[in-house]
Amino acid sequence: MKAAVTKQLVNPIFQASMILVSMLVFMLISKAIRAVGLESATPIKPWEVMASFVLFFALVNCVFSLQTSDQIKYWRNSIFCFVALLLFGGLMSWGVSGLSVFEAGSISWILFIFSFCYLIFLSIVNLMRFIVELAQKQDSRLRGEIDSSTKKSSK
Repeated sequence: MKAAVTKQLVNPIFQASMILVSMLVFMLISKAIRAVGLESATPIKPWEVMASFVLFFALVNCVFSLQTSDQIKYWRNSIFCFVALLLFGGLMSWGVSGLSVFEAGSISWILFIFSFCYLIFLSIVNLMRFIVELAQKQDSRLRGEIDSSTKKSSK
């Protein structure tokens, strides 16, 4: 049971869909608070919520990428989900706030920077994974735990 839950959490499509649902809930709560007058929230609050959840997705997605066995498939799905999250999150923010991304102040630049940061995060995590795997192979060679395919090629 625990393995099935972990496998589902590692799926980028599941992560993005949960982020989209959470994003919509927080946007609607923000709009309700503003409508009631409890807080003088700015009309760009939905865009701020969207940017926050995009950054959250980038961080969570990069951390979960360490657990996947098929790195290429995970990266492909992750990048497509990130783009879909930007698109659908932008549409939801525009629908809730009535403002375009360019009317929402510096949000467009924030999203631009988050997009590049996401690619950098993925690259750093992949590099860390490569270095750890390389160190584990070197450690097993030093201990004499060389697999049979390596012994055959060295003769």
